Amino acid sequence: MLVRPGPAHTSPTGNTLKIRPKHAALIALSTVLLTACSSGQELSYGGKATGEDLEVTVLRVEQGGADDLSVLRNPERYAGRTPYYVHYRVTKTTDGAAEWPDLDVSGDEGRLTHLSIRPGFPTPTVDANGDVTMVPAPEFTACVPDDTDGKDFDAAPKGRSYPSCGVYLTDEGGTGPTRVEWLPGSGKGDPIAVWK
Repeated sequence: MLVRPGPAHTSPTGNTLKIRPKHAALIALSTVLLTACSSGQELSYGGKATGEDLEVTVLRVEQGGADDLSVLRNPERYAGRTPYYVHYRVTKTTDGAAEWPDLDVSGDEGRLTHLSIRPGFPTPTVDANGDVTMVPAPEFTACVPDDTDGKDFDAAPKGRSYPSCGVYLTDEGGTGPTRVEWLPGSGKGDPIAVWK
């Protein structure tokens, strides 16, 4: 790399500064190294990543079975797809409002689909006597997300931890995840952390 001497600069004390070529090369190299490190913290499962107001630890990723999805409404929609469960923990590092982390899971064939599962409503049944009973909806117990309300999460003090779990599906016949990324709130830019 050829670096030409830069123009003279005046310091706040009035002295004239001139960056010599070898120092300019070191400054350029330092800038390149800092830029290369900005792509996020790389961790193994169990490693803790620190963001602006949260710590996130991806504890493990488990493969589920097709039977797990049978309790969902219209389970035939998920035929041929395999669920994977990302178990993680979120800890607030400041008091006040904080944004729940956005995790993205991908494998060799691209991103897996995040499946948001909400509790079902009871189903009314009528017996031969005309009595109505409510049958509870089946529960999805293979991966239980944290159901803390956003206002409660914002009001929680520094140091409060929340265990959670996310459900991610492969495409039909697809392979499992190879990485979990914690994305910035906007969803744009480099991940805050990557677990492999």
